[in-house]
Amino acid sequence: MEYVCKVGTPAGEVLERTFVASDEVALRSELEQKGYYLFSVRRGLVLKELGLARPRVPTDLLLVFCQELAALLKAGLPLVQSLDVMLEEAVRERVRSGTALSDAFRAERDLYPPMLSASLVAGERSGNLEGVLRRLAQYLRLNLSLKKKAVSASVYPILLFMMMLVLVSILVLKVIPQFQDFYKDFDVELPFITRLLMSVSTTLAHNIVWILLALAGAVMAALVWLRREGSGVTVDRFLLRLPYLGSLMRMYATSQLARTLSALLSGGLPLVNAMEVASASVGNRAMAAAVGSATPQIREGRSLTTALESTRMLDNLALEMVKVGEQTGALADMLNAVADFYDEEIETRMAAVLALVEPVMLVCMAVIVAGMLLSFYLPLFEAISAIQR
Repeated sequence: MEYVCKVGTPAGEVLERTFVASDEVALRSELEQKGYYLFSVRRGLVLKELGLARPRVPTDLLLVFCQELAALLKAGLPLVQSLDVMLEEAVRERVRSGTALSDAFRAERDLYPPMLSASLVAGERSGNLEGVLRRLAQYLRLNLSLKKKAVSASVYPILLFMMMLVLVSILVLKVIPQFQDFYKDFDVELPFITRLLMSVSTTLAHNIVWILLALAGAVMAALVWLRREGSGVTVDRFLLRLPYLGSLMRMYATSQLARTLSALLSGGLPLVNAMEVASASVGNRAMAAAVGSATPQIREGRSLTTALESTRMLDNLALEMVKVGEQTGALADMLNAVADFYDEEIETRMAAVLALVEPVMLVCMAVIVAGMLLSFYLPLFEAISAIQR
């Protein structure tokens, strides 16, 4: 259970820290043993359950931290003094008390990604913390660059879709009802498409509050379901099966897995530990679960290729490249090549998709709006023609 405590440190400082303990009695006992004086305590579990717990450190800030810490260590500055320049109080105090840097970050739980503490473990064991931090910074920089490209590429299609949705809503809720009142005095039978749109417009206009409440209820139900254990895996597995889009998601998840493994293995972390961390770092939960379940096979002595093949998540090309890396003893380099290949393939395919999505959405918008307007002006044209005769 999480507790947010205001404590006094042995150095005389007053801090607000988050601690994990089975109950408040165990928490007080643990703090007394560490020499802390407890001023106040409150439970942090409610915030966590509501999804309001403190967020993770953004990737761009983590990148800056790794770059600056590596630079300070290269300049010969001691670790604790380097942390005084840039780090939050909680981690710095743990390192001052003799805790390893990797353990200090791991104690912060979800605030930092597991990739960070695992990389620091590799750096501490190999005695090359600066080199590991630089490799981690390169990994974070590549991931951040790919995410920024994906976001920037999707902005324009999303804006087009929102504009189309707003325009159709205005036509259905504002424009069409005015035409409906206008056609009441016409002694003609309206076309089927006109009557259909009028019926839809009337239903939406009269029941808009109930419709919005139903949508809000559906969203809340979906959020509750997504919080259930295994729901995220089910959703991501479904997304991987989507035509074309699923293959892009699979390539992105494969790239994440390969690049994370490459960075951890290059830092000196054993393959089993690297697989455990890499599976937790993959964004697609279906692939993360599959890779996590395959990790025990490596502990039993099987090869990485065999373990990954059993997941049925990776393409044959990726498996062949991993196999070559294992046979030649250059697994980290080959995994990095796999990630580079898929990153380039994703960028090429996304450019091709966006080149088609933009004109298709514009055409769809024009067809929908023109069709709706034509369906309501057509009876007017027919009435005018009848009068002229």
